[in-house]
Amino acid sequence: MKLVFSPAAVQDLQSIAEYTSRTWGDEQETLYLKGLWAKLDLMLDRPENQRPRHDLAIDCYSERYGKHVIFFSILRETLQVIRILHGAMDFSVHIFEDPEK
Repeated sequence: MKLVFSPAAVQDLQSIAEYTSRTWGDEQETLYLKGLWAKLDLMLDRPENQRPRHDLAIDCYSERYGKHVIFFSILRETLQVIRILHGAMDFSVHIFEDPEK
């Protein structure tokens, strides 16, 4: 299975990295992002085991990692990460929001 990130998800990753580094230091940033990538690898192995989020979109699924929730869709052999949002956010407001605005 192939892993693809939306532009918004790329921005989310950058924001997570910057915030973690600024708040807890570079070592914690490295650890958190390594764990996030390990979670994504597990999701690639078993995408069908993830939680459907049809309340947000018909083809949307989610998986928690640390303080964040990874939202994604599955199309054929591709797992597309839509957003990576903090668990305290209102997902219905932010899931399709452009983080640049």
